[in-house]
Amino acid sequence: MPTNSPSAPAASGSRHRAPDRDRLGDFLTASWAVLHIPALVLLGLVVHQPWPAAPSAAPAATTPDLPLV
Repeated sequence: MPTNSPSAPAASGSRHRAPDRDRLGDFLTASWAVLHIPALVLLGLVVHQPWPAAPSAAPAATTPDLPLV
């Protein structure tokens, strides 16, 4: 097969090259980061904090305990 076949893809040329900057992609990436990174940080802080002690079902005593007989 000859090397100058018209069906062969062009090795060089600007029509197959990606643009220098993808502005929409940059914007979408920045938007995702601005919205999600703070939420992920807050979620991580909430998960790693110790839970407060659960209140007991019994009410606090208002009179001193009586001695055992």
